Amino acid sequence: MSRHWLVAVIAAGLAVIAVPAAGAGSDLVFHEHENFTDSFPDNFCGIDGTSVVRGVDDFKAFPARDLDIDNFELTQTFTSAATGKSITLHTGQHFTSNDQPIDNGDGTVTFVQTFKGLPEQLRITHGRLLTRDAGNVVFTRIFDADTGDFISQTVSGEKGPHPDLDSDFELFCDVVIPALS
Repeated sequence: MSRHWLVAVIAAGLAVIAVPAAGAGSDLVFHEHENFTDSFPDNFCGIDGTSVVRGVDDFKAFPARDLDIDNFELTQTFTSAATGKSITLHTGQHFTSNDQPIDNGDGTVTFVQTFKGLPEQLRITHGRLLTRDAGNVVFTRIFDADTGDFISQTVSGEKGPHPDLDSDFELFCDVVIPALS
């Protein structure tokens, strides 16, 4: 998994406050809304520097439907320590996931995650666009039920341009390294 996707997943998991659902009959049992800002030493594609992250996350869990919904927006600016040049990664997406594994009956389990929106827009800070993935993507991931070991992943439902995803996330470093050099 590419580092920028990992940042989005980690930031989405920053739930710290549980708010009970309002209204009788609602199967919403967890709702967390968080604005966040952070700055930390980082490394993009072997280049040391600093990242500044700003974002908002609105996460809802519906256990009765085995469903999580996350509306998420993040802007991350990474600045190279060596050159002072920077790039900005922007993510804005609607994410749904079945939060319970699907038992495949063969010793494996499946998780299905759907991303809609802008999983990645990368530009030179205050400059030109480097790459942009946009639109829908469904990830179906299979794991060993006993060990939790990852077995395989299938990408489907791809709509819109996804050049970084289609390059198996190699395009990211192909454009980041020259932009920060």
